[in-house]
Amino acid sequence: MSLVQNRLKAPSIPIAVTAYLCLVIAIGVVLGTPALFGGGLMETHTVGWGGRELGIAIAAIIALILRSPAAYLVIFVAGIFREVSDALEALAETPANMMSAAMISVFIVLGLICAWFSYRAVQSAKEGSV
Repeated sequence: MSLVQNRLKAPSIPIAVTAYLCLVIAIGVVLGTPALFGGGLMETHTVGWGGRELGIAIAAIIALILRSPAAYLVIFVAGIFREVSDALEALAETPANMMSAAMISVFIVLGLICAWFSYRAVQSAKEGSV
């Protein structure tokens, strides 16, 4: 645990938030890389989709390396908007893909929770530096 606490987790960020950030990285790399090169697992995994997923994964890796609550916040906010657009796309299908929209909504809620914890850590850092 000390490796994670001392070397990986950003200050004032709960370990669960860092774990979720690692999940964002894993999903982005595992699903985004093949899609970027034209081998997506689903019809919706286009080259553009793969680039977007891989881009957020790379930015999340940078946030993890920087150990910056502000960088975490940026990643989670970007992820929330990515998921909202995916949910809207699922609902725009004919017929609406309610199951996909519901599953994506779980990621929206998780992203909001992680963004809130990241924001609190940013505010905590500001108060500590004053």
